Amino acid sequence: MRAVKTNVPKKCWYVAATSAEVTHSPLGRRLLGQEVVLWRGFSGQVSAFVNRCAHRAFPLSHSRVDGDRLICGYHGCTYDTDGRCVHIPSQTQVPTGMRVGVFPVLERPPFVWIWLGPAAAAASSQPPSTPWINDPAWTTFADAWRITANYMMVHEHYLDFSYAPILHRHDIPEDIAAMPAFSAVEVTETTVSYTRHLPEARLTDWEADGTGLDREPRYKRRESGTFVSPAMHRQFWEITTADGDLYITTRTHAITPETEASTHVFMQGSRNYGADNDKVTAGLRSFLAGVAERDSAILEMAASHSGYDRWRSGVEFQADAAALRARRIVGVMLAKEAGQAALRPGLAPNTRSGALSPGQSAAARG
Repeated sequence: MRAVKTNVPKKCWYVAATSAEVTHSPLGRRLLGQEVVLWRGFSGQVSAFVNRCAHRAFPLSHSRVDGDRLICGYHGCTYDTDGRCVHIPSQTQVPTGMRVGVFPVLERPPFVWIWLGPAAAAASSQPPSTPWINDPAWTTFADAWRITANYMMVHEHYLDFSYAPILHRHDIPEDIAAMPAFSAVEVTETTVSYTRHLPEARLTDWEADGTGLDREPRYKRRESGTFVSPAMHRQFWEITTADGDLYITTRTHAITPETEASTHVFMQGSRNYGADNDKVTAGLRSFLAGVAERDSAILEMAASHSGYDRWRSGVEFQADAAALRARRIVGVMLAKEAGQAALRPGLAPNTRSGALSPGQSAAARG
């Protein structure tokens, strides 16, 4: 049987769920095409199994937790946290070697991370660190949604943002009719970051309501984003006052492929202003939910019409410089997993006439 082509690196930590989602009630979720069951034992430990009982392939998401054991809801086969079957109600002996597949997991609130590649490789890698999410100087809320599109379409969409004055016209200052070119694009072996400085402009409604700043002055702004890994993107929107005070709104997107054509997004919205102000939180939550809804709709429209292959074959703009670099990093990861030689992320791939390679953007520097 011909293998399905994938653009998803397996040797990477992905977010399987938020900590709040994983309870004593088993949670079934499809991740990288794999059916997984997540559950929390009474000791607090989180486990992740292949969501299939070793007896009759019954979904273990329809099970119950008893102490630190998972009991299948069909015949009562009981598994410990290592995936070994330790009890079968209908007989005294457990068949030799009866067990279910277990995936490495790390709980680092608010996220539960999972490793779906070769288990032995998990020990040499760590998930991205997100200290700001739990920093008391920041106020954070969570949201999550599913997009029917390839996960790299989600990444590349977030790394663009030149669409904002069109797709999010009412959320961008009226004085900014188009997003300026990148001020910088910085690349490491595994990450891509871009920055653009925006023209000074008055506040929009969501900015004024959230920050409480005077609407009349014109403020400096910086918009930036980072491809942290295939599993994470972070975006910043910064407003600077004449006195030098900095108001930062940042979205941390944990991006986890569900299948080749669908993606889980676990978002943490954080800010360094309006601490403990529930009204500000509610307003920002509503605003960002609208942004996510429009983003999802446009991506799903493109995905259903063209798919990722046609998406990535289009003529590139300067605003695509960061996305192209992220695409190259993923390509290197996939090549390494396949045991193939690969170009370094900063080198330009073959391009079509009229297309930009990562090294061709005048606004970018690597």
